[in-house]
Amino acid sequence: MINISTDETKYLDNELIIDNESFFRLNVTAKSFHDDSIGVMKKIDNAELLDVNTGKIRTPYGECNIEDLSSGCKTVLNYLFIYENPQIYPTIKAINAIECGWNALEELFRLIEKNEDDIEVLLQHSNNTYKCSDRDYCIDGKRHISSMIDF
Repeated sequence: MINISTDETKYLDNELIIDNESFFRLNVTAKSFHDDSIGVMKKIDNAELLDVNTGKIRTPYGECNIEDLSSGCKTVLNYLFIYENPQIYPTIKAINAIECGWNALEELFRLIEKNEDDIEVLLQHSNNTYKCSDRDYCIDGKRHISSMIDF
């Protein structure tokens, strides 16, 4: 089940990743990427990792660095970092997905479901979320839906 929260005020400062850009810049490197991370970059930004040591990638727009990935892609990569390194940030309960487009949300939801993780997703928009796959969602701990059309 995917747990979605619409209220960021319910979290303490150390329970929510609110600024995905900063978190990514401070924590995530290409050296921490595994198969899921590489797949996420390909699916969301159509990016290919060229050099694990420098973080150089190739996108449809040319060669650049992993810091140039989209905010949505970074959000999903942050989730993977947290999931794979629970000892580093043991208090994290939720990740802010407000800047994610539907394609990044779909990847985030798919990975949370695959990992059977209970992390919550902070989401305060419904822009194109109807494109996300049907699955079990729980909104604010009380409303259960199977399609994001009902979000």
